[in-house]
Amino acid sequence: MPLIGRHKTPCISCGFAAPHVKRNEGKLPYVHCPECGLMCAAKNGTQARGLMANMRPETGAIPEPPATDNPIIVKADPAPAAAPVKPASQVTPPPPAPRPAASPFATLLDHLKK
Repeated sequence: MPLIGRHKTPCISCGFAAPHVKRNEGKLPYVHCPECGLMCAAKNGTQARGLMANMRPETGAIPEPPATDNPIIVKADPAPAAAPVKPASQVTPPPPAPRPAASPFATLLDHLKK
C-alpha cells in the first residue's frame, strides 16, 4: 500500500521515530513500523480520524481528492489502452545464433579425439 504520511509519535514497540501511515483495502488508515514490523490498524471512523490527526503528510504523497459531487474535479483520466498483442502464429522466431569461428586447431583436435 502506498505511504500517505508519517505518524508524529515514535513506534510503541521499538521507538522508530517516524512509523509509516498507509491505507488498507477498506480505505482505513493504519500505522506500520518498517523497523520492527508492528502494525496498528484503525477499525472504525473515530479511530481513523484520531490516527489521521496525529499524522504528518509524506513529502510527495498523492493528496486525497476533494470530497465533492462535482464530476469535473473528482473524475480521473481513463487508463491508457493496452498495446495490441500479436497472436502466436504471427510472432517471428528470433534468428539463429551465429556459429562460433572455426579454430585453426579444429582438424588436429578432431584427429586426437579418434
